[in-house]
Amino acid sequence: MKNKKRKAWGKPRASEDMTAARDLQENQATDHKRRLGKQWSIFRVPEHIREVDEKAYNPRVVSVGPFHRNRPELRAMEPQKLRLYRRLMKRIGDEDREVGLQIAIKKLEGRARSCYSEEFANISSEEFVQMMVLDGCFIVELMRLYHKSNELGEHVEEPIFATRWMLPNITRDLLMLENQLPLFVLKEIYRLTNFCEEEIPLNKLALLFFEPLGPQKGEYSEIKLQDQGTHHHLLSLFHSSFVPSDYRPRRSRRVRWNRHENFPGKFWLEEVRILRRSGIKFKRNPGNLLNIEFENRELRIPTLFVDDCTGPLLRNLLAYEQCDALAAPYFTCYAIFLNSIIDVPEDIEILQEAGIIVQSEAVDEEVVNLVNSLTKELVFDLHDMNDCYIAQQIEDINAFCRSWKSRCIYQLSRIDFVSLALSFLPSFK
Repeated sequence: MKNKKRKAWGKPRASEDMTAARDLQENQATDHKRRLGKQWSIFRVPEHIREVDEKAYNPRVVSVGPFHRNRPELRAMEPQKLRLYRRLMKRIGDEDREVGLQIAIKKLEGRARSCYSEEFANISSEEFVQMMVLDGCFIVELMRLYHKSNELGEHVEEPIFATRWMLPNITRDLLMLENQLPLFVLKEIYRLTNFCEEEIPLNKLALLFFEPLGPQKGEYSEIKLQDQGTHHHLLSLFHSSFVPSDYRPRRSRRVRWNRHENFPGKFWLEEVRILRRSGIKFKRNPGNLLNIEFENRELRIPTLFVDDCTGPLLRNLLAYEQCDALAAPYFTCYAIFLNSIIDVPEDIEILQEAGIIVQSEAVDEEVVNLVNSLTKELVFDLHDMNDCYIAQQIEDINAFCRSWKSRCIYQLSRIDFVSLALSFLPSFK
């Protein structure tokens, strides 16, 4: 018998269509209620934050979800998305499973719409579901192929992997706040297109996919890769991978810093050059990017690699924390910490010597400007110790700098001993 001809994508059978339509009506009827009762998780970046660096929040290559849908400069990627969708459907080879996938995502439409901070009433139900299916299948298939090629070492014939520029730009675009799909949509697509019982969890697959983009350029710990938690989207998952595993939020009463007593510099700390003159040594910490430690006069800070992706990546992580009140402000604290200790190129030079700052092309002045601009327009209570994951380290550093030992070291560092010695030598005529 000849194989039954595949039906056009997005058009289920009549009986299934009626069931799906009924489900959609129920979803749409409760959509407004959902939006009032459920917190948004995917946002448009606020204009006052966007103005600091407009390009950091706009995808370069691929649009995912409704915010940047149909942007003319991103349309060139649509055939690639459709090609990967068809590649996945061809591998499924089962028309019923393909139709079932579309129906399953239709059932999630109301829940998915409620994740976005805008209603997108101009996008019809059919268009919205097709967008979720197409974009979701593109992401899932791309990550599967990447894992097969990069992690398992198998040969994969895929044009996206045959260029040097395309995959890094796609990866960067998939970590933009405005360019997200709800993670439960991706997980449903991943589950329904699973061909192997031993296939790794989606969280791990995604983290391995984004690993080269990390600002540390290092591998995830096995603990992070085993993350089976619930996350809003890929950016939220990526954000969680940097949370220090040993950090425990303060559960005591709200404790506040006094600016005049606790803040010696422009923010929390003095600048690097002043801290060094005060007797503090800077060391590279091989741990997590956010794992900042201070002990025995040593301030240990993980390496930050600065390249073209660093600014946009950090800005989107910061924007996510600004928009979602449930997202712990780890990167906000990290950015304020960096802005506190970095003010001039000399600070960068000291951190470079310690292996804490590594830059690809940017000059020191550009790195200073990047760090100083990260905290512009951010809303954060600098005096609230409970929201700062490095509050104890900041207190310990400032306490040391106020100690008599540190003051003596600082005063001695200001003395020009060569000139002093020469002043005692007799002058010869």
